[in-house]
Amino acid sequence: MKKALLKQICFLGICALFLNGCSFRYDELPNVRVFQRCQGPAITYEMGSLKKGDYNDLKLSHEEVQSKVEQSLASSGCFKRAGENDNAYQHYRLDIVFGTITKYDKQGGFWKSTTGDALIFEVQLVFNRIDETRVFYGKSSVQNDANQYLKIFGQESTLHPTQIQITLQNAVNSATNEATKSFLKAK
Repeated sequence: MKKALLKQICFLGICALFLNGCSFRYDELPNVRVFQRCQGPAITYEMGSLKKGDYNDLKLSHEEVQSKVEQSLASSGCFKRAGENDNAYQHYRLDIVFGTITKYDKQGGFWKSTTGDALIFEVQLVFNRIDETRVFYGKSSVQNDANQYLKIFGQESTLHPTQIQITLQNAVNSATNEATKSFLKAK
């Protein structure tokens, strides 16, 4: 009787380790939404410079970041890219600076190891006009942790493309919301 109970307990313990090790958990990322606060465009801008900051660990392209920023600004309803016929003194020049930092960490040994990935994305939107400069920041981050047991149960932590895209969009949307609030207060 005791041997059967002991076998069941050992079996359940091994199953629990296996299930825990094989399951990869990452937190659900909240989405920062752009608030549509304007019925029509109130601010026109032309694209200025687009620069990578000191770090760009993800090797993001300028086009990808510019596309996300322009989509976010357009979805607010307050911003419109200036056309050729617009008065150059009435619209802003938009300069963008962005950067990404990734970090990978591994701890433990043969019996149990823990791995972790982290991503930080920052974006700076600078609206310039002859007599005015406005700077807005957006920052978003994500972190994953995963466990491995006996080097065969479980998997190492990795950043998923969906997590990366949501993190980038959250930072851009955060900066857009700040810009929208600031410009609407001034009017």
